[in-house]
Amino acid sequence: MMNSQSSARPAPQRRAADAAQTVPLSRRSFALLGAASAACTLAPISAGRAAASPAPAGPAPADPAPAASEVALADPGATARTRSLFAALRDIDAQGVLFGHQEDLSSGETFADPDGTSSDVAAVTGDHPAVIGFDTLEVAGMSTADREARASVLATRFHQAHDVGAIPTMSWHLENLVTGDDFYDTSGDALRAVLPGGSHHADLVAALDRLVIAFTEAVDAEGEPIPIIFRPWHENDGSWFWWGAASATAGEYAELFRFTVEHLRDVRGVHNLLYAFSPGGGYAGDAERYLRTYPGDAFVDVIGIDTYDDSGASAAYRGGLTRDLAMLGTIAQERGKISALTEYGISGGVRPDGQNASTTWFTDILGAVTADPAAARTAYMMTWANYGGDSTPYTPVDGELLPDFVAFHADPVTRFADDLTGVHDVATTALPAAAAHLARPADGSRVPTGPIELLASVTGHAADAVRLTVPTPDGETTLDLAAPKDGSLWWSGSWDVPDALLDNSTRPLTLHVLEGGTELAAVASAVVLGPEPELAPGVVDDFEGYGDLTALGRSWSQRGANTLALVRADEGGVVGEGDVALRMSYSFESQTYTGISRTVEGDWSSFAALEAWIAPDASANLLVLQLVADGVAFEAYPSLAGEDPFLARLPFADWRPAPWDTAHAERRLDAATLAAVTQFSIFCNAADHGATSGAITVDGLRAVPALPDAVDVPPGHRDAEAIAWLRESVLDLADCGHRFHPRRAVTGAELAEVLAAYAPGAAASAVGGVASRASLAQALWSLAGSPSPQAPPASPDVSPSAPEAEAIAWVTEVGIIEAEGRFGPRVAVRREELARWLRRTDLHLRG
Repeated sequence: MMNSQSSARPAPQRRAADAAQTVPLSRRSFALLGAASAACTLAPISAGRAAASPAPAGPAPADPAPAASEVALADPGATARTRSLFAALRDIDAQGVLFGHQEDLSSGETFADPDGTSSDVAAVTGDHPAVIGFDTLEVAGMSTADREARASVLATRFHQAHDVGAIPTMSWHLENLVTGDDFYDTSGDALRAVLPGGSHHADLVAALDRLVIAFTEAVDAEGEPIPIIFRPWHENDGSWFWWGAASATAGEYAELFRFTVEHLRDVRGVHNLLYAFSPGGGYAGDAERYLRTYPGDAFVDVIGIDTYDDSGASAAYRGGLTRDLAMLGTIAQERGKISALTEYGISGGVRPDGQNASTTWFTDILGAVTADPAAARTAYMMTWANYGGDSTPYTPVDGELLPDFVAFHADPVTRFADDLTGVHDVATTALPAAAAHLARPADGSRVPTGPIELLASVTGHAADAVRLTVPTPDGETTLDLAAPKDGSLWWSGSWDVPDALLDNSTRPLTLHVLEGGTELAAVASAVVLGPEPELAPGVVDDFEGYGDLTALGRSWSQRGANTLALVRADEGGVVGEGDVALRMSYSFESQTYTGISRTVEGDWSSFAALEAWIAPDASANLLVLQLVADGVAFEAYPSLAGEDPFLARLPFADWRPAPWDTAHAERRLDAATLAAVTQFSIFCNAADHGATSGAITVDGLRAVPALPDAVDVPPGHRDAEAIAWLRESVLDLADCGHRFHPRRAVTGAELAEVLAAYAPGAAASAVGGVASRASLAQALWSLAGSPSPQAPPASPDVSPSAPEAEAIAWVTEVGIIEAEGRFGPRVAVRREELARWLRRTDLHLRG
């Protein structure tokens, strides 16, 4: 689901439907790999086999022994069968694409109890998927004993997938290890807490060690470890998981991924894994954006994307998917990796008959992907699970999409479990690998004070010395690290950062790996030195405390492609307050939205609105301010119609859940919800008639308390609610004694000021005297886009030929201004009427 929050699915559940009987279709018999082949080529597909030719006279010439395929894996010590699987998938090129289905043997629509072979896909095609996805089966609050038992169940599931001829893959929806809540809980600064040296690192180690049980117990009938594709920390470019974009810098995320690989591979000796990186989707073929959080070739075997079709029939989705898969195909070929569509599907699953936008969705996607030579290198494509019960399936078992899914299965280019032969029999040799990285402090992280623990990992190098160098105003500081002990991963040391360097500046670091005085590798990174600027309660950011963009990047994470800049008043920049503001420049040439996110934790229950100084770009695109509270994303939409800076005051009562979050559509930002704020984002979404590029400047983002009630507007006043809304969300016309003067006539200057505050760029000029009903009707009609009324004005005192006739006809017709008999076009507008009628217009425009 591509939107401000991208493609979030419901949390994994395990629900089985009532058993249903479906007659299996005939199986196909195609070979992915010849058993003796080392070149990993697909057997040709034809309508039939030719008659056997007579054997030539004399002994047949001996076939030359096939050369072993060289493979460069994240684990150079991987088992022979794991290396073989890698070679088979890497070299598949455009010969076919494997189909995968999450939890295919664990839950479904056509069976009630998992027995290791029952499968929705097999029930309707006669074939199991070629790839079957699993998850950890753990949930928040589960005991350690139960978790370990679930790990053994997971090993059994891997074995079952292997026995039906499929390749098992595993994602990891790990709960928030700081709060104990589920993986959607983004509070507690959890990612940084579990990094090496962090307060909850031991909890991550314990969680990984439970996975070791599952991976090492997964052996086949011959006692050989079953190769598994492990896909940890997926969809990190979004921010719905605690390891997402708003929770860490790119370098910190990379260290989480690297540690996961190193602990399993180097500490626990797990060697039957291929490691998959799948940060999200919607990159418009931009490799730089895709690789922003890439942990490195030494830690990744499979490069993938997760992306879902919101509409179920979107040509834009097919085009974007093809561009992204073509990008992956090119990257994979250049780097010797496997390219995969690690998750895809119709957002929310297959609909009931009559509600699907297309009845040929599966074959349409297949055709789009395979038509592009680079995208056709995709090794496998996996859709999400059928959980049964009242959930929506992602593969059909009946209904109007079933014929298309059967056609998808029958297409010669798709591969299911029966098509896989020889994937574990390819002769390979592992290429040596070497890597080095500074795990603590991670690249882009903040060092608030000294001393700081230094942890570096060096693998594959015959190193006898490792040191860190830091340039300083006085020259260069060199820090020698001690070699690992007792099976530890880390070269370690300490850096007592001088107070003079703790000035919120960015310092480059270089990790040097040496043998006999010869440098084997040098790895550059950077850290921000000094404590993070303190912000008052409710303040999202005032942008005053960032020395440079690296420091900014420690707090704000980019989503999509955009360029950030710190606008400084002393350099001639226009800011809202203080000396610094933030500008985000964007282009929609290759994307439909972009933005920035940051973690904001606190109790905002005492606040009533959010204030934001905004310098718009007259782009007519959609500015989205998004606040995540109690796990729900709420949004508000200040206008980008004009160019004049304005201070937006957005009452929390007017915020609504993001349009894509239909499950929480009725939630509101009440005090209880505001007590658990976790994240704030700024997005710009492309509008149908908006500009293709622009730049927005923001400043002074803060939650503010409610204004004191107007002392002269009692709770029972007819317009009390509208007056409160006008004061809170548009412009406060009350005097210093908090008197609103509801019956006071509105001046022309006041009307122009209110309209400009409500809609920057609104056509209203300050005039002398008082505002009339006719002038207000014209202004409200203009705000609505000057719609044509259904009939001329009904009021006897409004001539059909009057300049304001259409406006008066419309505002009275839709009930914005009540007119009982005479309209009174020249009658002065009172303040209570302005509040009432502008509020009605606002509600009308919101639908």
